[in-house]
Amino acid sequence: MPAIREQIQLGLDFGREEPIAVLRQRLLAAYGPQRHARRHAPPEQFVKALISSETYDRDSEKDFHALCEYFRPLDRLGQSDPREVLTQLANVTHPEKKASQLVASVGRIVEQRGRFDLSHLAALSVEAGMELLQRYDGIGPKCAAAVLNFSTLRRRVFVVDRHIRRFGERFGLLPDNASFTKAHQIMLRLMPASWDADDLYELHWLIKRFGQEVCTSQRPLCSRCGMADLCRHGSALPSTIPKR
Repeated sequence: MPAIREQIQLGLDFGREEPIAVLRQRLLAAYGPQRHARRHAPPEQFVKALISSETYDRDSEKDFHALCEYFRPLDRLGQSDPREVLTQLANVTHPEKKASQLVASVGRIVEQRGRFDLSHLAALSVEAGMELLQRYDGIGPKCAAAVLNFSTLRRRVFVVDRHIRRFGERFGLLPDNASFTKAHQIMLRLMPASWDADDLYELHWLIKRFGQEVCTSQRPLCSRCGMADLCRHGSALPSTIPKR
C-alpha cells in the first residue's frame, strides 16, 4: 500500500496501531466528539454540498438557508431560471456556475424521479450511490460522499475536502498531489473495518477543524501542534512539543 510505504520512508513512528487510529486519538483528545450536528435530508444535503465547494462554511451556510427559504419546496429549483437562483447565491464562489448546475441537476432528478427525491440511494451500495450521484452536473467525489455520509442516509463513506487532502499528504497517508478521486479511495481503504459511518463523519470534522486552526495551507502552526512528531513537516522540529 503506497501510503504505508511512504510512512516508512518518512520515518514516521505510529507504533503498532493503525496510523489513522493514532491520529484520530490525538484529534479527539484535542477537540472532543464531533458527531452530534443536525443531519439534513439527502436533497437538502445535495444542494448544500454543491454550493459549498471552494467556499467558507459560514458563507455557503448563509446561501443554503436562503435557497431553502426562497425555493419551497426545493423541487422548484429544477424549474427555475438560473438567474433567479443566482439572486440567492450572494456569498459562494462561482455563483453563476453553481446556479446553472443546481437547475440542471435538480431538474434532471425531478424528471427521473417525479420529485426531488434521493431516498433510493439507501437501497444502493455505497459504490453505486457514489457513481450515480457523480452523473449530475456539479457533483464530484467530495459532494457525492457528503450526500451519502453527512445526510440522514449516514452511509459509510469518507468525505475528502482540501483540508483532509492536505492533512493526508503531510501525515504520509496520501501521495503528494493526489486527485480528490484518488484521495477518497485511499483514505477510505485506511479506515479500520470496525469504524462505522458516524466514526467517519466525526473524523472528517476533526481533521477539518485541525486544518482550519492549526495545519493551515500557507502557514501551518507547527509549534502549536500536538501531532508534529507524526508529521513530515513537524517531525523536523525539536521534540519538545507536548502530545495531547
